[in-house]
Amino acid sequence: MTEPEQGSAEAVYISAMVGEMMQRVLEDALADLARTRGASYLDLFVERELARCADLFRERAEDQPETTSMLRAWFAVEGRAALRALVERASTEAARD
Repeated sequence: MTEPEQGSAEAVYISAMVGEMMQRVLEDALADLARTRGASYLDLFVERELARCADLFRERAEDQPETTSMLRAWFAVEGRAALRALVERASTEAARD
């Protein structure tokens, strides 16, 4: 089996499937944290992880400064929204148990 070409339909599909799998794993882990440490701990966890999100952003050598600023801001906003949504679902799951 050969590695799919970047940007191909196969690569996008694989990326989406891996992303979905990781989202489920993270949601389960967050639900476990909410059960063992309490829902308020998740707020601390989110803030700590969002502070570290700059480590996840990868700037490309050919990016212009304004592009980098815009992408970094978008990454922070979208990352915060996605993580908050996961935390909310995990808290709800933990409360059901």
